[in-house]
Amino acid sequence: MLRDECLKQKKEYGLLFEDIQGGFTFTGRTVPNAFNVQPLVVYKIFADGRPDELVRGVDLIGTPLTTFNNIVAAADDIGIFNGVCGAESGGVPVSASSPSLLVSTIEVQKKQKSQAKPPILSDPTTGAKP
Repeated sequence: MLRDECLKQKKEYGLLFEDIQGGFTFTGRTVPNAFNVQPLVVYKIFADGRPDELVRGVDLIGTPLTTFNNIVAAADDIGIFNGVCGAESGGVPVSASSPSLLVSTIEVQKKQKSQAKPPILSDPTTGAKP
C-alpha cells in the first residue's frame, strides 16, 4: 500500500517506521500541541521497487490533529507500547496500542546529532546483511 500511495502522489519514496523507542508531546492551552517520536528503525521504500534503504537520524514530528487527518488506512495488527510518562509528580507507567497505520503525509526532522553507527555484522537470526 505504501508503494501505491507513493505512485499516486508521484513521490520517489515513502518512509516505513518499523520500530520506535518512545517520544514526547507538548499539550496545553498556552502552547501549540505537538509531538516528537523517536524511531529506532526507518526504511525508505522506493516506489519503483528498488531495494529498501535504511535511514538514520530522523525523528517523526507533527501536530496530532493534522496527522490524524492524514490517516489513509489501518492494518488489522496491534502494536503495544509500554513506557513511563513524565508527570509533575513523577513517572507514571503507561501503555498504548495501535494498529499499523498508512498516512498520506508525515513530517520528519533530522536529529540534532546522530551518534548511532550502522551495524557491521549480519543479523544472526535472519542472516540479513546490514
